[in-house]
Amino acid sequence: MPQRKKRAPQRKKKVSTKHFKSIRGFRNSYSIEKKQEVVNYAVKNGRNEAARHFELDSSMVGRWMKANEKWLEKNQNTKKIGSGRKEFFPEAEKKLYDWIIIQRKRGLGVSYTSARIKMSEILREPEMINLYDNSVDFKLSSRWMFGFMKRYKLSRRRRTKISQKLPTQTNELLNNFQQYIIRLRTEKSYEMANILNMDETPVWFDMAGNFTIDQTGEKTIQICGTGNEKNRFTVVLTCAAGKYIFRGGY
Repeated sequence: MPQRKKRAPQRKKKVSTKHFKSIRGFRNSYSIEKKQEVVNYAVKNGRNEAARHFELDSSMVGRWMKANEKWLEKNQNTKKIGSGRKEFFPEAEKKLYDWIIIQRKRGLGVSYTSARIKMSEILREPEMINLYDNSVDFKLSSRWMFGFMKRYKLSRRRRTKISQKLPTQTNELLNNFQQYIIRLRTEKSYEMANILNMDETPVWFDMAGNFTIDQTGEKTIQICGTGNEKNRFTVVLTCAAGKYIFRGGY
């Protein structure tokens, strides 16, 4: 029998690995006023006619017509600039603001409670009673307090502290002290529990508060003390290298 000829193996076609760049379409953004104009035209002339007139897709015009009611509700509920609640007693609040500024220039702290008490005293003045008939019944609520501070650009501030500046050789001194402790412990064979660090700090019985009402943006917040510097006790803190030990005393 005649032998069949073997077919030559077919070469596999190379698949192109080139990546085609995707073409991105551009989407237009329309304002509420423009959409409202299209919807008004569609109501009178029909959706398809409005799409041809404004060169838009008819389905998009249909979606705008359905969402038209939500736009109207949103516009009705939106408050305009300056439509919020006004101050009830502008002259009294101005007087309270001047009082706060005077107290801060003296270095005295002003809290929320003291500001409310002062406002209550101002409203009881004969001048304010004649100017405002219902000033006595006014409730000095927290909402009024926050609104007053926002109107006069005030905020609750923390007292700033001036820290002691470290000497220029601080890192060198710390490294020398550390080397000294390591060398001394090697020579004397001290245990870690016998290496202690102690510090003490005074605490006054009558301490001034750290918060006050002051102008927003003020960098330095000073609060005068009570003057009772001698009425204090001393707190001593001790820290051991092996464990922590607390010591306290007067």
